[in-house]
Amino acid sequence: MISKKHLLQAALGLVSLAVSSLAVPRLARAQDDPAAPSEDKGQTLGPLERLPPSAFPEPRTRGIEGGSLRTTFHGLQWPYYPKTGIGVSGYAWIDSGYERIKRGNPSEQNIRYWLQQGRLLLRVTPTWSDGNYFVQAQAELVANKDQSLHQPDVADTDDIWVKAGKWKAWDVQLGRYEAWEVYHFGMGLDLYTLERQGASDEAFSAPGIYGVTHAFYRPAGVGQAAVHLYPTDYLRFELGTQFGNEFGSNTLAARPVGVFDLGWLKLKAGAEYKKLTDQKENSKGETTLRGAGGAIQLVLHPYVELGINGAYGLVDRVAQDGTVDEKGSNTTYSVGAFANARVAPDLTVGAGYNYTYLEDLHFDPALNRVEKFNHSQAFGAVQYLLMKQLYLKAVFAYAKADFAPTFGDPIFKNEMLSARLRLLFLF
Repeated sequence: MISKKHLLQAALGLVSLAVSSLAVPRLARAQDDPAAPSEDKGQTLGPLERLPPSAFPEPRTRGIEGGSLRTTFHGLQWPYYPKTGIGVSGYAWIDSGYERIKRGNPSEQNIRYWLQQGRLLLRVTPTWSDGNYFVQAQAELVANKDQSLHQPDVADTDDIWVKAGKWKAWDVQLGRYEAWEVYHFGMGLDLYTLERQGASDEAFSAPGIYGVTHAFYRPAGVGQAAVHLYPTDYLRFELGTQFGNEFGSNTLAARPVGVFDLGWLKLKAGAEYKKLTDQKENSKGETTLRGAGGAIQLVLHPYVELGINGAYGLVDRVAQDGTVDEKGSNTTYSVGAFANARVAPDLTVGAGYNYTYLEDLHFDPALNRVEKFNHSQAFGAVQYLLMKQLYLKAVFAYAKADFAPTFGDPIFKNEMLSARLRLLFLF
């Protein structure tokens, strides 16, 4: 049994290792310049090691320095740690922002909203490896500060998984984690931000961007499993699943994704099928979700990266009594594009636009149409790397949502303007 003394020593070791990383003159992280001279060795404290640059692999360029594609691993095995030890890494960010929403529904009020929120993530990755085969686990411990989407009051975990396999060949993964990304947003619309929600409404939901994302994120109570295959250094496959309890429903999903990555050209495609069934005895309630999408991304290293995305999804929902839930059954598609440019050694700019359309089955015979909603979301971003350690990113966003419900509800539109400044430290 592990004693309290040993637990305290391990905790103090983690804190000491994280604090000592502040003195390192460069970031050995996902946004490093791989051409920069550096020994490929992290700081160590007993079995703990601040993960070195090689733990974040780049057999072909991931993206331009400072760009959003550089922080995406495009299906690569990471952390790549072909030895036995405990790797430590993470990040912390603080957002200070402002949002204004002008609502067109006369029964609702306009809002002006100031917000500061933050998130710190400490990633711990114990690994056994003989240099060829490996067994690896990972936990991402999270501290949250008043985020706009629901978060626990004090702390949570993002990743918690176990993975085993052969480096650069295959692996099997079980636990909680994000699946492989297909639809890429760019330097704006970050998760947990106001601009991601867009021109939200009190009475009706503005459609969120669909990017083969029904079985992509980490829903509470749901587990995941996947087989990853790497037949070449430019071709990768994920055969993913989700299963478990999702808000009172039993969930089962399949999500295959493929990535063709030449460095300068990246092609991604994926599909998903997800079934939720009510856990209550004699209930006929169920929801079936499916969709598919793809992306084309270009990296003109070291100056420009850009891409286009598209995805189409369907949702069919049946109520507990067996009748069709017309408002809960819908068709959605999203299209989007982004571009990032490195205009100076430490200065990067970016922009993006996404359009989402949704219509449900709630039919109004008097109007001879169903309910329709669309949502346009655009942003511009400027990012500067200060002292080779601290990323300062300003994001300005605009969104417009059109609401055309039925049965006497007013047709109206909402508009949103927002601005925020993010301070990001990677360690």
